Amino acid sequence: MEGCGKRSVENSKESEQEEAGRAGINEEDFHLKILKDICCELLSNMLQELTKENTLEGLHQGHLNEQTCSCAFQNLLPLYFTSVESFLEVLREADQTLADNLEKRFPSLKV
Repeated sequence: MEGCGKRSVENSKESEQEEAGRAGINEEDFHLKILKDICCELLSNMLQELTKENTLEGLHQGHLNEQTCSCAFQNLLPLYFTSVESFLEVLREADQTLADNLEKRFPSLKV
């Protein structure tokens, strides 16, 4: 009987620790979501401000490529569709091939 009581107390402590851990994870997830939302808002604003010259420079320096654009588009679409569309127009002037590849990868961007 005593062994059962000890196991019951140990199990309840473990359950409390697991619940506290889950609450911490949920809170962390919530904060990460807020951070992601803020970053997406900032990125969408930056994409709208990019000029053809800025885009060409980013391509030349290797900061803009299909992988980075795809990653950005995955996080921005569909909420920031207008910003992505605006950037894609500028990108089309700078690198038609890259713009076409991104349109193929994200069919919702095709006009």
